[in-house]
Amino acid sequence: MNTSILTVVLSGVLLAGQNAAPTWQTSYSQAHQQGMQLKKPLVVVFGSGANGTAKMIGEGATAAEANQLLAGKYVCVYIDTASDAGKKLAASFEITGGVGVVISDRGGSLQAFWHQGDMTSQQLVRSLQKYSETERVIRTTENNSTIRSSFYQPSGVSEGGI
Repeated sequence: MNTSILTVVLSGVLLAGQNAAPTWQTSYSQAHQQGMQLKKPLVVVFGSGANGTAKMIGEGATAAEANQLLAGKYVCVYIDTASDAGKKLAASFEITGGVGVVISDRGGSLQAFWHQGDMTSQQLVRSLQKYSETERVIRTTENNSTIRSSFYQPSGVSEGGI
């Protein structure tokens, strides 16, 4: 009898962990403070409308994995860019298209990841896994921008040399 009760309780606990839904805050400053206190990275999702986080996370098994990572490893903030305050905060993060994701380091002082525009749920999960690693040291911000270097001939120099 005790074994069957224990099995039911453990099953419920395991299923609850699989269906964990993150708590989305709407105050960046409060979430930032909470992240620093808990030593958890902050994930800031910029979107439009009431279901902006659902659009970013998607559906299916990958969404379940993203939700589990978000609920367990991050302090989550949703900024609605349809509002004036949301537009202003998005601009301060240089999110100009109204949709994006920013992930901080565990101390809350550095941006570990910046992405503007839509992401696939697989890209989101990979990023969430990467930046939730406790041993990861953040030195620079990774982003989805392509950096192109062009080298030009100095002015006043002919093609034949100096």
